[in-house]
Amino acid sequence: GNLVYVKTFQAVVSAVESGLCKFGVLPIENSSNGSVRAVYELLQDHNLSIVRSTRLKVDHNLVAKKGTKLEDIKEIFSHPQAISQCTAFLEKLGKDVKVTPCENTAAAAAAVAQSAISSHRCIELYGLERLAADIQDRSNNYTRFICISKKLEIYPGADKTSLMVVPPHRPGSLYQILARFYALGLNLIKLESRPLP
Repeated sequence: GNLVYVKTFQAVVSAVESGLCKFGVLPIENSSNGSVRAVYELLQDHNLSIVRSTRLKVDHNLVAKKGTKLEDIKEIFSHPQAISQCTAFLEKLGKDVKVTPCENTAAAAAAVAQSAISSHRCIELYGLERLAADIQDRSNNYTRFICISKKLEIYPGADKTSLMVVPPHRPGSLYQILARFYALGLNLIKLESRPLP
């Protein structure tokens, strides 16, 4: 099928739910910033399955219209996750540079007025120039992405399961769930508690 780019996490979920797309790709956690809360909330509210996941190294670049100099920068646009992964670099630019959050890094590059934090792919796509490369705080900056679908599909070699459960509100209910994982010899690689709305 066709590859469709959408602007928000909600739009990805809506495209999959409506049948416009068979699959959608969303970021679920970052090695520097932890879980992407908005995605967890969408998974909590919609009946979708995670069918695959992958972990990718993320390098951020400061990009701008061709001919722009670093000292000319007055405002930077990017997604809040990317901004928080580049705080040390942004602090070096000084307080006179305004940092404006937007929907995603690609949208920032597409609508760039002066400069944006974005990926290498966006540099070519929008005819921009890289003013600074690899500006993230940590060189080992990874994001785990999930592929969602309306239909549960289990591919050969699948070796992970993600569950979202609401245990009863009584002493020992979480212990009873964890004891079953232990009895089955299942290794838990992540456990996260979320507030109920």
